[in-house]
Amino acid sequence: MTDEFNEKCKIAQNDTLGRYVRACENIKAGEPILNESPILIIACPGDKRCGNCFRLTQSYCSKCSITPLCSNCRSHHLYDCNTFSLMSKEVQFENLRKNPMCYGLLKLFLLKENPDTAEYFAKILNLESHLEERRNTAIWQEHNEKVVQPLLNCGMKEYFKYDDTLDEDFIQRLCGVLDVNTYEIRAPDQEAMRGLYLNTSSITHQCNANANVAVDHQYRIKVYANRDIGKDETISSCYTNVLLGTDERRRILQEGKYFHCTCNRCEDPTELGSHMSSFVCTPCVTANRNGIVVKKTTTENKCKWECLVCNHSMRDEQIKLILEKAKEEIYHARDDLKRYEILLAKLSRILHQNHYLMIDIKQSLANILRSIITSSMQRPGRCVYERKVRLCQELVMVLHIIQPGISRLKAIALYELANASAELYRLKFGEKELTDKELVSMLQRCEAMLREAARMLLYEPVQTPEGELAHAAMDELRDMLNDIKLLKEKIDEDN
Repeated sequence: MTDEFNEKCKIAQNDTLGRYVRACENIKAGEPILNESPILIIACPGDKRCGNCFRLTQSYCSKCSITPLCSNCRSHHLYDCNTFSLMSKEVQFENLRKNPMCYGLLKLFLLKENPDTAEYFAKILNLESHLEERRNTAIWQEHNEKVVQPLLNCGMKEYFKYDDTLDEDFIQRLCGVLDVNTYEIRAPDQEAMRGLYLNTSSITHQCNANANVAVDHQYRIKVYANRDIGKDETISSCYTNVLLGTDERRRILQEGKYFHCTCNRCEDPTELGSHMSSFVCTPCVTANRNGIVVKKTTTENKCKWECLVCNHSMRDEQIKLILEKAKEEIYHARDDLKRYEILLAKLSRILHQNHYLMIDIKQSLANILRSIITSSMQRPGRCVYERKVRLCQELVMVLHIIQPGISRLKAIALYELANASAELYRLKFGEKELTDKELVSMLQRCEAMLREAARMLLYEPVQTPEGELAHAAMDELRDMLNDIKLLKEKIDEDN
């Protein structure tokens, strides 16, 4: 597929969404919607990356003196290099070097200068920048100091074909376009950088999106349906972390993308029944009831926290204080298995077991246990596997609710669950707690989980961590099927 949408989709426009992508026909789960190369790749603020290979570097191109270039790369984009090289010695390159955030804007300027890419610049100008919403905000001031003023005062302006349009507002507008429309992609060191994709930027946001976005090792983006999509449905992806609670997701989207999310997950006080923002109702616990406190919006558009069972209420200030304290404790417990377990038990008296902070701790615990399992010279005790299995089960249950379709997060959790469960059952078998038939039955359950994990991961690009995990899952699935086959043969021989 080229850098165009699947013929079953088309770009549309309305007053609510602006540009968006609509399904013209039914689209099956897993079906590709778009494959697209980036028009621009830039480093995240504060990073200085090679203009050719995108590795971190502190050196520059010896010819043009402005483009970061690592010691392993001898050249970068020829047009860019030649354009910079022809500029007068009066251009203050040193000032630009001190402000690496300028480099993304310079790349944009060069798109317009280059006859081969000028058409793309015109399309970029049509992207949303939220210029007025950003005016005089903290991000506006930061860009003014680190991008706008260095570019306007370096002596380079006269070399670009902008006449009087290259002013503060124009540069701020371009900064807004990059902040609002770029996608986070993996650099060679697995850290974050940003890519601008003209077609993908038309895909709207939903916290329970119907499409997944994946980026391969060549920075091509792949968009595919994560569930069946009906004709006339809007194609959506999720711009933020699905494992955050509603207030956190909305805050990130408001600060970074300048809109208030009103998707059905955000509008539902229970978050589709996941309760990822819910609290335990203390009076209900005392009365031996399962009360859950959720956030509700009143007719006056004010919020209140109220129990679904007994109507006990909590003040918003009280909720914020609890969360602030919990986040602080999580930060101080980092990488400490015992402290995490103590904190999890403590917070379980206040937060719902699926609250996003509880999920955060459970993920951290599962990662620590994975390290213990993989790094141990001897097989860890069964208590390690039992705890890992329980944590993975709880994560999978939540992911089934918030991402019911094809999900890389769910696939990874299922992969971890299948492996830990299989090892636990083998331990039990070795301790004579399971018969041959019972072990076969248990391993068949693990096989089903591993098969489902591999099925979902196979939609990911091959040369990515998820693609490599898909390959590992397929190998382990073959080994498990062989183990099951041998066990069945032994059972038949014994009979």
